[in-house]
Parts: sequence; C-alpha cells; structure tokens
Amino acid sequence: MTNKSNKSVMIKAATNLLILGSLANISTGCMSATRAIGIDTSSNKEQDALFNKGDFNKSAALAYESKDKDAKIDDGNLLPTLKAGNAYLFAHDNNASTVMFNQAEDIIKYQREQILAASTVDYIEQLLLNDAALDYKADMADSIMVNTYKAISAMQENKVADARVEFNRAIDRERRAKEVYAKLIAKQEQAIEEKKKDKEDEKEKKETSSLSYSSILSKTLDNSDTKNKIKSHYSNLDTFQAYPDFVNPFTTYMAGLFFALNKDYSKSVDLLKESHGMAKNNTVVASDFKMIDDALSGKPITKKYVWVIFENGLAARKEEWKLNVPVFLFSSHVQYVGLALPELKDGIQAYKNLDISTNKTKAVKTEIVADMDRVRLTEFKFGYNAMITRALFSTTLKTVAQYETSQHSGYLSLATGLLSAMTTHADTRTWTTLPKDFQVARVNMPTNRIINIKYGNNEQNIKIDKTAKNAIVYVRIPTAIAKPSILVMNY
Repeated sequence: MTNKSNKSVMIKAATNLLILGSLANISTGCMSATRAIGIDTSSNKEQDALFNKGDFNKSAALAYESKDKDAKIDDGNLLPTLKAGNAYLFAHDNNASTVMFNQAEDIIKYQREQILAASTVDYIEQLLLNDAALDYKADMADSIMVNTYKAISAMQENKVADARVEFNRAIDRERRAKEVYAKLIAKQEQAIEEKKKDKEDEKEKKETSSLSYSSILSKTLDNSDTKNKIKSHYSNLDTFQAYPDFVNPFTTYMAGLFFALNKDYSKSVDLLKESHGMAKNNTVVASDFKMIDDALSGKPITKKYVWVIFENGLAARKEEWKLNVPVFLFSSHVQYVGLALPELKDGIQAYKNLDISTNKTKAVKTEIVADMDRVRLTEFKFGYNAMITRALFSTTLKTVAQYETSQHSGYLSLATGLLSAMTTHADTRTWTTLPKDFQVARVNMPTNRIINIKYGNNEQNIKIDKTAKNAIVYVRIPTAIAKPSILVMNY
C-alpha cells in the first residue's frame, strides 16, 4: 500500500472515530452511539410483556434493575422509574412504589429546571440529534399520574394526610400545567430566534449566497405546503372531543371521592362537579356529585357504599411516520429531506367493562370516567405546533450542515448526510403501562361483605373488611390474558 493510500485510510478512520465520538458525547457527555441515533437498547419491551400478562413483580424488578443506582437524580432513566413505580403498586409493594414515584417526581422537577436554564447552544446541540436520542421527558399527563398513584398507594395504607397532600399536588399540577408548558415552548422559540440572529453565521452566508441563514429557517418553518401535508395526517386532532387543557378526569374524580370519604364535602363537591362536567354520561359520577351536594345542603348520607375502580387495558402508543419536506438552501436551492414525526395510536381495552354484583344487588357494569387516549390527545394537540416547529428546525439545521460540508469535502458531506439520516427518528417513547381508560361502578355495601367481579369468562370474589363503613376496590387488568391486581381500601 502506498503512503498516499495509507494517509487516505487514516483520514477516513479518523473521521469515522470523530463522528462516533460526537455521537457518543454530544448533548449529554456520556450518551452511547446507539442512544444517539435513537436505537432503544433498554429492556422496555421485556418490562411491558411482563406487565401485560400481570406479572407485576417481575416487571417492576426489571424496570428497577435498568436504573442507574449510583446517580443522586437518575435523570436518564425516568421511564423505567415510572414503570417500576406503577408495577410495584400493582404488585402490592406500596413502599417501593412510593420510593420510585418520589424519585420520578425529583427527576421531572430537575429536568424541567435544566430545560429552562439551558443555553441556546445546548438546545441547538440537542436538535442536531433527535428527540428519541435524548433522555425521556415526562409530559404533563405523566406528572399528574405520578401524584395520583402516590395518593392511591397512601389511601390503601390509610395514610389520609399523605393522600391529601398527593391529591392536592396532582390537582395543582393540572391547574399550573398550561403555564409550565408555555414556559417550555417559549424556551424553544427563544432558541430559534437567537439562532436566526446569529450574526457570524448571517454575515458569512450573506457573503456567499442570495439567501440568508435567517431566511432559510423562516422559509422552511413557514412553508404552507409542508404544514398542510403534516396537518392532513393529524386530521383527527380537529375532530376528537378534547378534555380541558391538561386535566385528567380520573385524577379529579378520585380526589373528589377521597375528600368525600373523609367528609371534606366542600372540597369534594367542586371536584365531583368538574368530573361530572367531563363525564356527563357517567351515572356514578352524577350520583356521587348529587350525594355530596345534598350533604352540603343538610341531607345526611345514610347508606354505605363500595366503589369499584377499573383501570382497563393499555394506553395510546406512539408510532413513527415520515414524509419528505423542502429545505430552502442557499442560492435559492431547494433540497427535499426526510422528516420523522410521532403519531398516537389508539389504546386497547382488556375488557369493555366489569360486571359487579353482591348478594343483595344485580350486576351493574363499570362506566368510563376518563379516557387516557383523550387525555394524551388533548396534550398532544396543545403541543402540536411546537412539536412540528422543533422537528422542522432540527431537519433544517442538519440539512444546512450537510450542504455546507459538501462545499468543502465530499467525504465529510457523505458522513454528515449519514449522520443526518441516522438521527432522523421520531420519539415514540411513552409510559406504556398506563391504562386505556378508567371506569367506575358503585354498589351498596353487601351484608356478607363480598363483592363479585366478572370479567370476560372469569370472576372473582373480593372480601371487604367487616369494620369498613365504605370501601374502594381498585382493579388493574392490562390485557385479557393478565391476572388482575386488586387493591382494597377500607374506610
């Protein structure tokens, strides 16, 4: 081999190492190459498979083992922390569940503080990769469910004060979510505007082209044809019935029920009224609201009840779809490049409903109080414009980088193009162990203290404590092949 050939091989090898090194270190400083290009090497699928068949203990253990135990705040592993907390709850390990959800809450707070404190340079570096390559960030629905599950765990252990705190936090998160989300979107807008005003880049481009860097970004981001093509793919966002911004009707209802059982009727009635407004066809919610409203008017509650909460199926998931979009490059040159975006696919019910009966009452069916698909879609719609802008911005940055390198080095241009293709992935991660919907039924407290639950061809008797005045039976069934997890809360 000649010296010239040796030199060529060495240059190519060095360039490859540089690319891999950049992939391994950009944005986080310790990201693996597979993570950087959006390849999921975690045990997510195994966790889900175990959870879906009702093996909550093993699912929780696997999620826990995938966490970084040495990190004070394990911000790179929020998703397994959420899944572990969820699975431990249904494995009847309330202590471990609360520990996991406390850690998840700390991570969420830390991540949002980091986002708001990050510089424009940090934000741009992240966009050179893709959302799937970055640490999983909780959406508002995740945050609200963390406190909801902590409250449910506390209710099961009769820790009234703890449950009150968690429900108050969950409701407060719902109230403040729009404000928090607006701050996160504003951070993105700030980064884009600062990038447009980058004077050094602007000056250099004006010297060599008829189209400025700012114009490239503006023309690409504002292209109506691109926006219309994307919008047509998400046409369901204009037709589905949204919930109020970031409100989860189940959280609101459970908080109202909790405060009712603890005789805080003035707080309960407002929450149940709000729940009734979002679940107008649910006879249980309507009846609960009337009962508490009557109690505030001086009519005593004389009957004892059992509420059955059914956490049903698996929530909506995200899938990737791609389309070619134009990026308006220098000298009015247009290059069509791939854009990857996530879309929500409907969740799946385990059963349509449960049949609940006692020795004194005929079977009644559980009724939907909240549809998590609608919760997800409501938030997805709220963040839709920011998501599209972020994806187009990222694509433009990578395309311009590829164009610039092509002016200097064919090999480097090829490498940049390869990197761009490898990092064009949509972030399809979600908290997959949440349910498709939440349902509720209410029956009078049976004299024999036994509640019969039928699901499909199966049935199960649940014993209520003989000293309980009222009770909540909480049933989690993720799939039709799963063994149910049943939590009993005696009041």
